[in-house]
Amino acid sequence: MLKYNTPRRKRLGPRAPLGGVLEGRKTQYTRIWYSFGVDGKIMVIGGTGLVGNALLRTWTASRAEVAAATYHCHPSGGFLQLDMQDEAQVRALLEAHHPAVVAVPAANPFVDYCELHPAETRRVNVDGTLNVARACKDLGARMVFYSSDYVFDGLKGTYTEEDAPCPINEYGRQKAEAERGVLACDPRNLVLRTSGAYGWQWEPKNFVLQVRKNLSEGKPMRVAALRYNPTYVENLAEITAALVAAGAGGIFHTVGAEEVARDEFARRVARAFGLDASLIQTVPAAEFKSPTPRPKQSSLITEKVRRLLPGCPPIGVAAGLERMLAMEREWAVYARTLPDPAAKVSPK
Repeated sequence: MLKYNTPRRKRLGPRAPLGGVLEGRKTQYTRIWYSFGVDGKIMVIGGTGLVGNALLRTWTASRAEVAAATYHCHPSGGFLQLDMQDEAQVRALLEAHHPAVVAVPAANPFVDYCELHPAETRRVNVDGTLNVARACKDLGARMVFYSSDYVFDGLKGTYTEEDAPCPINEYGRQKAEAERGVLACDPRNLVLRTSGAYGWQWEPKNFVLQVRKNLSEGKPMRVAALRYNPTYVENLAEITAALVAAGAGGIFHTVGAEEVARDEFARRVARAFGLDASLIQTVPAAEFKSPTPRPKQSSLITEKVRRLLPGCPPIGVAAGLERMLAMEREWAVYARTLPDPAAKVSPK
């Protein structure tokens, strides 16, 4: 039985409504919050990343007992330090905290770096992931693993959970191998394939924030017309929490509701933030001279998660950008509680 409640609306930030402009119209912003029941503690590995930090905030808002670990050591912020490559360290951390659920968005997500350094990145994206999976199995914890649309080659265009992985780059091969290992450890585990996550972020690396930064500075951006499903990270976190509360296991596609070309998405981002969309220049993907082959169209079908979670569906681009704009003031306040990204250090 699902344990999440009917959505209830909570005003974001100050009591006065927040105003703004989205695609040329004035809006009054509210944000949907869900209450997700979880029995036991939750551990998020990768807590300062885009997805991990959204998970931490979503579960915390639902009054779950949640802790977060990160690879980088921080002098503040309450984050635990963990190197997933160290299996003994993984086991020691999980044994100390006894979580019922361990969410693992932590990874090396830089696709070109993975292509050029397969052995190094495999130690994180495959070996580190499976270190966590084995420890979870031994401790009786369920694991949530985040995979990618890059497990597919893009030739079919749209994919369901039943389609066999057929990656064409190293990052996709690593994700596909980790998927198999996670589910082999425990069929209760969740594998969530996602794509193009965006939102407010501790280190502003995601595509939307890069568009915002460059266009705010008057810099043109060259963007390819590859088609995919941009995914608002707060919605991804809500769907994750709902799946965990439902006791779901196996593979789910958890991406934004809308398939869109990357260049058109960039223009919609520009309009949402009141920036000059003409600075977005569409160019063929081949002009980027990337060492990594990428799927031309890797749209993930989300019917499976929609059937299971009718009260918590994936949202599209307009709704995602509207919610992101609405959250800007709240994020600015929250971000001041986080460690300074410039002060981060790696474990010795």
